[in-house]
Amino acid sequence: MRKNKLDEKVIQSLQTFDRIKEKSFDEALEDFCEDRRRSGTRESTIVYYQKELSLFRRFMVREKEGVIKVSEIDKELLDGFVNYLRDERGNNIGGVNAKIRAVRAFMFYCAEMKYILNNPAENWKQIKGKEPEINAFTSSQIKALLKQADRQTFTGLRDYNLMLFLLDTGARISEALSVKVDDVLMAEGRVFLRNTKSNLNRYVPISDRLKNELKQYIRVHDGMSEYLFCSLDGQLLNRNRFRYILHTYGKEAEIKNVRCSPHTFRHTFAKFYILNGGDAFSLMQIMGHSTLDMTKKYVRLFSTDVVNKHKQYSPINNL
Repeated sequence: MRKNKLDEKVIQSLQTFDRIKEKSFDEALEDFCEDRRRSGTRESTIVYYQKELSLFRRFMVREKEGVIKVSEIDKELLDGFVNYLRDERGNNIGGVNAKIRAVRAFMFYCAEMKYILNNPAENWKQIKGKEPEINAFTSSQIKALLKQADRQTFTGLRDYNLMLFLLDTGARISEALSVKVDDVLMAEGRVFLRNTKSNLNRYVPISDRLKNELKQYIRVHDGMSEYLFCSLDGQLLNRNRFRYILHTYGKEAEIKNVRCSPHTFRHTFAKFYILNGGDAFSLMQIMGHSTLDMTKKYVRLFSTDVVNKHKQYSPINNL
């Protein structure tokens, strides 16, 4: 039986909780910028804070599905932001650290103003060392992952097709899960992607292999949802749920030294596209990069004819 008397630290935290001034992220950000203006901070520096913290806000909304209170920001969210900057945006170390500095300054202000009880950024340091390698699956790892999906079930067939979709299109998971059945244009050999990071919808080509797999899947899907990749009850598949599914498949397939995440499929698409002779310009178009910054990490060549090159260089054609 647990002891009745509360620990001294628990009592102190309860007393401190009463003194916390609850603030939403947006409210705290407005207070932060005004405080910096009053303290004589240059306007260019305030613009820097606003720019970097707006990016952090967009990441927060994506991960938490809305704006949260600053007291709900934790170390896991901060670390996830760094992974997002490096893996998805392709920011170099200097760019990542510039954003870390802005978020740290904001969080320390929130702690000073008692908007938060514990500061998750207190031991959140800037990153050091070499640029991280871009991790991608090997052909054998891809085959092992695909084997984990039980295609005798709807969810297994869905997972199998979603993995192929990510491999064939290089789409972000948010883009793939937003695809509706009517967005798959079989006759044209392409798919319409919405919910993109740049807010610019785009079409991406798909291979004959993926078209044939999707035709079979759509027959089983049988209009149970407007969304192509849905849950058993016809709802939009939650991306965190799919991340968990991939993580489980990776453990079952005994895949090591590479993270089994949706974004690794995106890196894998780029890797095989380049290894098979693809070029930077068509890769940038297919992957929806607004600049060549991330694409340059894959290749420094340029060319044209996106659809024809995609048919030739899609990674799933060689599985």
